[in-house]
Amino acid sequence: MVRSRILVAAVLLFTSGCRMGAQVVVWQPPQMESAVGKRIAVPPIVGPNEITEPIREKMLTLAPRDAGRQLVAVAPETLNASESIRLVSGTDDVNDIALASVAEQADIDYVMRGRILTAQTGQQAGESRAFDPNVPLAVSWRLTSASDHRLVGGAPVVVDLKSAIETYPDLALVADPNEALATAAVREAYRLIAPSFTLQDVELAAPYALPGSKAIRRGNALAKSGRWGDAQAIWETTLEKHPTQTAAIHNLAIAAAAGQDFSKAKALIRRAIRRQPTGLSKRSMAWIETMQRQYHKAFDLPDPPEGWFITNEDGS
Repeated sequence: MVRSRILVAAVLLFTSGCRMGAQVVVWQPPQMESAVGKRIAVPPIVGPNEITEPIREKMLTLAPRDAGRQLVAVAPETLNASESIRLVSGTDDVNDIALASVAEQADIDYVMRGRILTAQTGQQAGESRAFDPNVPLAVSWRLTSASDHRLVGGAPVVVDLKSAIETYPDLALVADPNEALATAAVREAYRLIAPSFTLQDVELAAPYALPGSKAIRRGNALAKSGRWGDAQAIWETTLEKHPTQTAAIHNLAIAAAAGQDFSKAKALIRRAIRRQPTGLSKRSMAWIETMQRQYHKAFDLPDPPEGWFITNEDGS
């Protein structure tokens, strides 16, 4: 009996091996309401000009333009407008409904209005001063529908330079810390109304002692460095040569999910589970379908043709 248990443990070790991490892109839905494909009016932000003007300028120039996230950000004062358009300002005298009414006349779908919440240096909001990149910057955003004057929602965005660079590594190359902080604040603001992505660690199977194990681990190293296409080619070749390598099937499922081909990913991971129902493959199945749900929600897609196997609408 003891020898049988040792043999089973050895088989599992050799076939599933160790685990290796890699990163994939995970899409998140908008935090308030999707404004993809819409025109957004961004009036002047309430607060000190030294802080609000760089943020607003970037809101107008850094609006998402890639497929599936594109929207148009407009400065209301630049529109061909009546006297009422000129009332759109950064003061508290113009409320959200008034702004939405003005925007509707100019074929604007939403008004996104910002306000600096706190003074970075301990001064009262409204005083004239420059950025302090060493202190968190907090901006409150309110989104109002121009068609029915509905307040869609509001949310604060809080960023500091250290966490901004951790989230957006490219900002480490920006020489001016003020510009880096303003850019991070704008990117976080657009997460409120457009799909966004984060990087998430995933587990890859790293087998030992079976034919093809070395090649699979080489593919894992490529995936870890971001070269998913090269990794996938190695795993496919390995599976053709060694059909019993369940680890290759598992990793191909993860690669398919990394490429947002979730239907293929689920078919592969179910195949891996039928061959060898390890804890890793079962966790990967749940992870793949959870990511697929988030992806469909982020881009407002219908349910997949194969349906949902193991998760509920809330992702549980």
